[in-house]
Amino acid sequence: MVNHMKDYIEKNFSAVYTHFKEFQENEEYAPYWNKCIGAICDEQLLSHIVFCNDVFCIPPVKTFLTYYKDDFIVLTGKSDAELPVYVKKSIGAFWGMVFKFALGYRGQKSVSVSMNKYFKVKTATYFLKKED
Repeated sequence: MVNHMKDYIEKNFSAVYTHFKEFQENEEYAPYWNKCIGAICDEQLLSHIVFCNDVFCIPPVKTFLTYYKDDFIVLTGKSDAELPVYVKKSIGAFWGMVFKFALGYRGQKSVSVSMNKYFKVKTATYFLKKED
């Protein structure tokens, strides 16, 4: 399942999310893209991300960024790991691709997240199995 999902996302991400094509294809964003791909290849982490989304309505972006907080601090070179706007939006698109296209979720809801201390992320989306 994990390899199928990885292949599907690598093949289709740029076509589905054309505004975020550079996130996948530009070497500048490779460290962030690779973290995203690594997260879906880690079955345990992916199951936690799905669980948090399904049970607690915690957006995958929040779980993902929290899990990799220390790595992103190193990547950005900033103690608050503030990500460029394009990267934040691209990570959101990536998780949209995972949930809406690879996992078949049908709805989504944008919510406020308390990630201003780290990452400067104000809102994120969690996904619903059926339209609300």
